[in-house]
Amino acid sequence: GDRDAHAGFEAKLKGKSFDAVIDTQAYRKEDMESAEAAFLGTVGRYLMISTGSVYLEGKVDFFNRCPYNESDVDWRSLEYNYPQGQDPYAVGKRHCEKWLLDNSQMPYTIIRIPAVMGWDDPTGRMWWWVQRALDGGRVVIPAESRGAFRTLYSADAAVNFIRILDAPNTVKQTYYIAMPEIITMERWANLVWRAAGHQCQISYVPSEVIRRREPLKSYSPPLSRPVSNIHDLSKAEQAFGIESTPVEQWVRTTVDWYRENRPSESSVGYAAREDEVALAAQWEEGLGKLSADF
Repeated sequence: GDRDAHAGFEAKLKGKSFDAVIDTQAYRKEDMESAEAAFLGTVGRYLMISTGSVYLEGKVDFFNRCPYNESDVDWRSLEYNYPQGQDPYAVGKRHCEKWLLDNSQMPYTIIRIPAVMGWDDPTGRMWWWVQRALDGGRVVIPAESRGAFRTLYSADAAVNFIRILDAPNTVKQTYYIAMPEIITMERWANLVWRAAGHQCQISYVPSEVIRRREPLKSYSPPLSRPVSNIHDLSKAEQAFGIESTPVEQWVRTTVDWYRENRPSESSVGYAAREDEVALAAQWEEGLGKLSADF
């Protein structure tokens, strides 16, 4: 049913017993209130899947906190409002976390995760990279967006949710889980292109130059960011031990899946792929001339 229809949600689930509930669809504090009403006293563990986005919008100074950890944010003074200009998704997840921390009597665990990547990705982020890698052309990366990061393979996310459930010491705790490898944009692109059977060629073009081309005004490669975003994983490692598939392996598995199960729709912005490749060629030619004349 509709998760926003809280009365119906509670009526269908209240009184039923669950070993565990993994809630990926809680986006507002009202969802937390409804979950508490439905599951209190009948659930062995309640996992609320939150997001690394809770650290954004000035909540963590990524320039001076690298790596940062779970305790670098504190919701005690957080108000239940939606500040103008802030991402409603991130704001809502902060509200969910705060409500659990302040009010819940359930045996809960909060799990923060980064962008989850893998085959059959419903967000289209993975397909953005794979579709371009399969055609073998150059990829344009905004010159200002080369920050390092961690991501998380979708299959590993599921495995680690179970590991948390199996660890009794994780009750009423907050954890961030991700793969152990720290990835640069260069390494990420090379991994995907190599898995697709092509050599990766990257053109680093200033965002101002990219936006001058009308078809590329909204060009934004998934996972790109202006500053490194590295979370310390030691709390999760010590509590239950993060299980992770080597990044080269799961990227290869993912590219193979898309090769055999090609989506019917192109990835975001792929209609302007010729413009991307043409811009890359023009930029490289200009750099070559500048280098020769310098």
